[in-house]
Amino acid sequence: MPDLRFEPCRGCLACVYKGSCAIKNDNLGALLEKILEADGLIIAAPTYLLGPAGIVKLVTDRALSLSPHLEELAGRTRVAATISVAGNRKWNPLGVELLNLFPLAYGYRVIDYLEAYAPGPGEVLLEQTNVARARELGRRVARALSGEIEARPPEEQQCGNCYGRAFRLSGQDRVTCVVCNTTGRLVPDESGLRFVPDPPGPHGHFWTAEHRRHHLNDWIVPSRDRYLARREQIKKQLTRYERKWKR
Repeated sequence: MPDLRFEPCRGCLACVYKGSCAIKNDNLGALLEKILEADGLIIAAPTYLLGPAGIVKLVTDRALSLSPHLEELAGRTRVAATISVAGNRKWNPLGVELLNLFPLAYGYRVIDYLEAYAPGPGEVLLEQTNVARARELGRRVARALSGEIEARPPEEQQCGNCYGRAFRLSGQDRVTCVVCNTTGRLVPDESGLRFVPDPPGPHGHFWTAEHRRHHLNDWIVPSRDRYLARREQIKKQLTRYERKWKR
């Protein structure tokens, strides 16, 4: 993606109301075409500051452009895997979480991931174990698409839907995955704490077709009339703050 140019999302919701993104002078349209065609996806990114490079988040923010295609994609099997590269594990606490958010936002189910570590630029390729694991990751995506294998089992303290290890405490032993909004409990066992989804399975997953449909139709679409009714009031407030800023 460094060879492509992407503008930040404007939050205008043209993709929802008009069926296409209002930004026409960057490469997202070409990338979106590829994403819509591909049932399998592997995305890799370096970590610069605790998580994947900013361009990944920038493109993830534009994922609402997928809105006109939600029903089409809901009937397809689409899987993805991610490769997070960093200098060392301590510098990469959010690499997997934020990188996995990209395919989830674009309608894929994440079935595996790879964390690869090396201190200098490109040095990760000199470790043959990393290269072999990346090759195997590609095979696993292909086999998952054909139904030969299941997704990688989550570790005890990982979310089973997105492999996230970051949770928001919500009272007593209740927690919520910050990447996919799966709720559950932290249950002690002989090895420490284990995340148990409640309800189990993908039912509370933010990125399911059902939830996305609900979010789009029951939340985003109705917000248009509310905004139009208050637009002049919002403009007046913006003008006040813009004047203060210019001073």
